[in-house]
Amino acid sequence: MRRISKTRSTAIVLSLVIAVQAFAMDPGQWSNLGTLDRGDRVGIVQTNQARTEGRFQSYTDSAITIQADREVVIPRQDVVRVYRRAGMRRLNRALLGAAAGIAAGAILSGTVGDRFRNEGADAPAAQWIGGGAAIGAGIGALTGSGYREVYRIRQP
Repeated sequence: MRRISKTRSTAIVLSLVIAVQAFAMDPGQWSNLGTLDRGDRVGIVQTNQARTEGRFQSYTDSAITIQADREVVIPRQDVVRVYRRAGMRRLNRALLGAAAGIAAGAILSGTVGDRFRNEGADAPAAQWIGGGAAIGAGIGALTGSGYREVYRIRQP
């Protein structure tokens, strides 16, 4: 009984932490640009629908500066949206997911797999591990576009 309540309370705390993180940043605040580090890969959509991508340099109350082919200063009134570009490529996310899937497959093979083998449904460890790797790679490749909105102009 005590274990169930501990598990339940842990799940509630984790849910609250995730919810707070999901709603913590209001993209309508120009000051959110302060969360960017110098050198972060960013993209800016301007009022004329031009898209400029480069490395974040700095920002002031009146403009944002990025390094593209050259240093570009974009006035705040011309900025519609600022987003942080992906830090990890899709292949890297797939490899990371495959590694997690291999670990999960090995754990499942050693626990649940033993029970299935005991019941006569023999599935070799390689199937558990290979299946885990495939599922993990698929999930890793498909999750997270890697783009995170940092600022969006408020619509009147």
